[in-house]
Amino acid sequence: MRTLALLPAFFGIPSFATLINTQFPHLLIPLVSTSPDTAFGTQKDATVSYSSSTGAQQWTAISFDVPNNAATICRLNFKVNTDPSMGAPFELNGTAPFAINISRIKPTLNAQTTTWNNRPATIDYYDTYTISQDKQVTEINSKWFDCPKGMVAQFIIHPASQRDLDLYWFELAYGADEGGPHGVVLEMHA
Repeated sequence: MRTLALLPAFFGIPSFATLINTQFPHLLIPLVSTSPDTAFGTQKDATVSYSSSTGAQQWTAISFDVPNNAATICRLNFKVNTDPSMGAPFELNGTAPFAINISRIKPTLNAQTTTWNNRPATIDYYDTYTISQDKQVTEINSKWFDCPKGMVAQFIIHPASQRDLDLYWFELAYGADEGGPHGVVLEMHA
């Protein structure tokens, strides 16, 4: 059954796997190349940036506490809430096309000590998204994976190119009746 659930993802069509839970990050940690030894701690907002003139970058490390439930397969998703009544904070500047990658890292993030210089090693590349000025998100590539139930799953969000990029959002756990989530989520499917 798991193999069948993966086939739609490989062919770029919606999955027929049933979404049973959506998780929001429990840690959002800035990793800043211009302050490589500074631990900024966990935040409620996130920035992913790259400057082509200086090479300066800011990545965001994220951590999910994955519950133990009936889910068998997981995926990440990046969402922007476009409901104007919610006023979800979002800024996007730079040189289009605006693109971000999400990569899995060793689950060793520490909110008090993780910095640009000591960030965990990348295990695997997972997702690429493009984002437009009108807040439309397009999934270019997304990898499904076995849910690490009862453990943490940790990732970094970083620029997908060396074009100027400054993406900012405030992570919000809005429900469907409020226009949906705002930021990165872990979707758990059965």
